[in-house]
Amino acid sequence: LPATDKLRRFCFTGYTEAPVYARPTLDVAIESSFAALFDLCEQVDGTELVECLSSVLAGGQKATHLPRVDESLLILAVFLSTHGDEKHRKVVRNQFPDLVADEKQLLLFVKLVKRLQKMAGRKTPFNRTVRKAILDWYGKQPLDRLLHIWSVGNESQWSSHRDLLHHCHYRNEDFRPEIMAALRLLSSHARELSSWPSFLHPLASFRGIIEGVVKMRLLEEPSEALSVVKSLSLSCDHVPVNLLSDLGLARLLLPQMTYDQLLQSWPRLSRHPPQMRLLLDLLMDEKRLKTANLPPVRLLLEDMRLRKPRKVTIPLKGPNLPRKPSHLHSVYEASFGLNQAIGRRMHITLNLEKCYMGKFLTGRCRSLKYLDALVALAFGYFRSDPKVTVQFWHDRSGQLKTLPWTKEMSLAQATECCKNQEVNQARIEGSQLPLPNANSQLQVLKIKQSLTGILDRALEDTANTYDVFLVLVPGAARGNPGNSSKSLAALMDEYREKRSTNAKFIVVSLRQHHASMKYADGRNENLLELCSLDEHTPVLINAFAHRKFY
Repeated sequence: LPATDKLRRFCFTGYTEAPVYARPTLDVAIESSFAALFDLCEQVDGTELVECLSSVLAGGQKATHLPRVDESLLILAVFLSTHGDEKHRKVVRNQFPDLVADEKQLLLFVKLVKRLQKMAGRKTPFNRTVRKAILDWYGKQPLDRLLHIWSVGNESQWSSHRDLLHHCHYRNEDFRPEIMAALRLLSSHARELSSWPSFLHPLASFRGIIEGVVKMRLLEEPSEALSVVKSLSLSCDHVPVNLLSDLGLARLLLPQMTYDQLLQSWPRLSRHPPQMRLLLDLLMDEKRLKTANLPPVRLLLEDMRLRKPRKVTIPLKGPNLPRKPSHLHSVYEASFGLNQAIGRRMHITLNLEKCYMGKFLTGRCRSLKYLDALVALAFGYFRSDPKVTVQFWHDRSGQLKTLPWTKEMSLAQATECCKNQEVNQARIEGSQLPLPNANSQLQVLKIKQSLTGILDRALEDTANTYDVFLVLVPGAARGNPGNSSKSLAALMDEYREKRSTNAKFIVVSLRQHHASMKYADGRNENLLELCSLDEHTPVLINAFAHRKFY
């Protein structure tokens, strides 16, 4: 792959060479990726980098194809901090205000730059190029935008802006008076503004709204907030979540929230029964679910985070009773079939071995069952897309059998259907050996999990053509010749040549946190392995299927 395509891959997966996504912590990603990113940034000029990042970051906050912006901003930070050609750095710097969509991205970019400077042993938090880029970003924001950033911020964000502007020596810049006043406002705490300091005089026309937001921020009684919100027509963005404990204010502002904001409010507001019922009605609204276009996996993970970890158990007297489903779990069940279709002909292969049915995932998702994660992904695509075939390995021959799902099934029925397939059980014919259970004539046998076998059968199937092969397994190392991607890549090349030029092969290793095979240096751009499960998994599947990266 050329350097720009490797950088594009890193924006999505965090890897430049292997087609693998295994979410690391931010510091680990910087430490392990810096050398590769430094080399790739030296191979591209400023114009090429701007084109690459512009296509990835297109849409800003509303971009639905990018899992997160951390990796893209890390590339930008490496280029502006380390590239040897000043002309190319200037080209990228001039486009910086267009690449960084909002203040959260700006503060994250600064955090990354400071980390890079520390790794390089430099005493300053950032170089001159980065300082000019940051000042350009502030200077090119409309006045209304700067005032909005302040009005929806919190004490931590105000402090971060104050430190950043101080290090950039912003008072030495030739900003317009109203912009300079807005920047001083942005770096001031609400308590400092209650007496209307003299530096705010250029913003006299906004005095009413500024003083109203200051009053809102300093309120101690939630019951006093409703009158302020109504008199100034404030939105839900301006009101701290803790004030929504007032029922009247919650009834006014909750319907204004986006679906993401409603989910973020759930942990706090679910403590208050009236607010919880109102919030649940909004989350269950079918129209809102369709507009939000949230994959079911996202709701399953949100529900998992609100439950106690699997290892933290409360002893019960008597038999262990199943836990009562949470309110958020009912939202998850209702979400199937309401998100947008991926728009590709899909073949989904499942590993339904009985020994994994009761096991849990590991790491961050250790309280989530393997079967629940598998059904959330597979049944989600099955319900939302019209052209989906779902099969599973059912015995040691490696043959695939179609799973008898229907579009009318509920989540519970789809899960029960998977349990009832009795995978990897073979009847003993004429055996005189004693069995562990006298009533059972079954013994457990391993199935043959073969990734290459999926493509072999797809090449023989002349009646059906697929654009995406999605494989959901505990780990992809098993049944893979030589534990290498060479055979898979060769079969994918053959399938793309003979059947579908857009075909992609995606493996989700649900119980692993690292690559399961060795990926060849050559033809691996149409393969992708996703390790474990997180909220970005469906986004990456959709982006890869639509050729957003290779």
